[in-house]
Amino acid sequence: MKPVLGILCLLFIYVLAPCQSAKDIRKNKIKSVTVWQSAKDGDPNTQVKESYEVFDKNGNTTLRIEYKPDGSVDKKETARYDKNQNKVEEFEYEGDNQVRSHKIYLYDRFRNKSEEQEFSPTGELIKKTNYIFNAAGDKLTETVTDPRGGVLKKVEYKYNARTLKVQKITTNKAKQLESVRKWGYEYY
Repeated sequence: MKPVLGILCLLFIYVLAPCQSAKDIRKNKIKSVTVWQSAKDGDPNTQVKESYEVFDKNGNTTLRIEYKPDGSVDKKETARYDKNQNKVEEFEYEGDNQVRSHKIYLYDRFRNKSEEQEFSPTGELIKKTNYIFNAAGDKLTETVTDPRGGVLKKVEYKYNARTLKVQKITTNKAKQLESVRKWGYEYY
């Protein structure tokens, strides 16, 4: 009976853990969450670690590790935050130590993400994304460029009088239309 109860508790934690907000993590002073999964052979006493996540005192995820069924590290992510709780740096690893990507985030004086830089495992700039916002804080454009500044993709957003997003237009480096997404609203 105890193993079944233990599995039910772990399942409950597994279902709720990803749903916890930074506010809940901060409020409950959660330092880390480990998720365990019962083995596929059906033995409830055999469990493997599925993931491990570490939080700072503000509820931000600073480390996330996902494991393979054999217990080895599948994917690892680390992040660093500034005093305003903005993510300023992120590393993604293949396995435990091999860097897959490195990203740096910059913010404007209104705490909007203004730039994202993505680097290769060797540290070379792969692409840069610049964001422009209006006075209300609505994102107007995203422009993705290569290391030399050539435009790879541009995304434009349009809003209605109630500042609700109504259109997203994506064009490629040849300025050809890739997609248009529209939102329609009904009001009471």
